[in-house]
Amino acid sequence: MLRRILWIGLTVAVLLTVALGGAWLWGQVAVGEAAAQDTAATDYSPSQIITVVGRGSTSVEPDIARVTVGVETSAATIAEAVDENEAQMDAVLTALREAGIADKDLQTTNFSISLDRYTEQVVRSDEGQQAQSVYRVSNMVNVTIRDLDQVGAVLDAVIEAGANNIWGVSFTIEDPSEAQAEARADAVANAGERAEALAELSGVDLGPVMSVSEVVSGSGVPVAYDMVTERAAGSGTSISPGELEVSYQVQVSYFIEP
Repeated sequence: MLRRILWIGLTVAVLLTVALGGAWLWGQVAVGEAAAQDTAATDYSPSQIITVVGRGSTSVEPDIARVTVGVETSAATIAEAVDENEAQMDAVLTALREAGIADKDLQTTNFSISLDRYTEQVVRSDEGQQAQSVYRVSNMVNVTIRDLDQVGAVLDAVIEAGANNIWGVSFTIEDPSEAQAEARADAVANAGERAEALAELSGVDLGPVMSVSEVVSGSGVPVAYDMVTERAAGSGTSISPGELEVSYQVQVSYFIEP
């Protein structure tokens, strides 16, 4: 009985020793593999990189137009200038609404009253001629036009209603996300092509990407048009939306293969 107990104890000790030895060997192998991976990862040097700027673009048709419309009046008193301005601006806003412009697409951007120090009115009275100050009132509103076929008609309507300050006609797209995504993909592809070309010219092999960053730039070029001059020439307003170019740029750094 004693010999059997001793035999069982010896067997357990041997098995435990083997298990511990195997675990130690496995740990050494794992440490070795991790060290090898770390070594491979650190083979790339941050000082040996190729950095390029990739450019991508896509053309889209605009779907909205924006224009700033305003009324400027002047008078000898502030009250007179304000009253005249309000009457003209009410007529302009009525014309815009009748042309189908929703209230949400009308936004006042400027209302100002100023003393014109360089212009004076000459007033005749019993006491003779007297110089009188002139006050100017300006009221500007941003207008979003969603039917591009009606841009010219809308501008004609506000001019007829009394608008005498129109500028900044521009065309854009309300949701540029889809066009930006397409331009972004083109920019990343272009960065890869540029980096490959530089690597080949330099006699090196291109490695993995080290970093990527956006290069902030404008997208789409507003189209300006002098509406008042066109109307003064005696013709209706003619507008051509054309196309917009949505552009995107990325800066990409690639490691050079060691």
